[in-house]
Amino acid sequence: MKFLVTGSAGHLGEALARTLLAEGHGMVGLDIVESPYTTIVGSIADRTIAEECMDGVDVVFHAATLHKPHVATHSRQEFVDTNITGTLNLLEAASIAGVRTFVYTSTTSVFGDALVPPPGTPAAWITEDVTPVPRNIYGVTKSAAED
Repeated sequence: MKFLVTGSAGHLGEALARTLLAEGHGMVGLDIVESPYTTIVGSIADRTIAEECMDGVDVVFHAATLHKPHVATHSRQEFVDTNITGTLNLLEAASIAGVRTFVYTSTTSVFGDALVPPPGTPAAWITEDVTPVPRNIYGVTKSAAED
């Protein structure tokens, strides 16, 4: 099998890429940053890059994102471009290329204030029935990409 790992220079993406390669799988690593696991340097916000990465790919692990720490250093539009438009670019390119499996990595930031436990309970229990209440642009854009 051949895998595309987006965010291949990040913590999760690198771990996925390293594991896939160790197991003998073919792997394309896409990130805006060079790394030992990045084979294509580029942005998922670039539709052409997203399309080029899909050649022969069977499975996409989408871990590329602007994260919560980037809230202080990146504009809201950059979050929209990467987290929403970039995800859409990948989904459309994967569909056109006939990719059968697409794994999207989410975040607890999608739930935001919904993670606050009710009074007298030690933790909030999160299921598919919980309505997301994101607190920042990171949570908003990750939630929007899920929809």
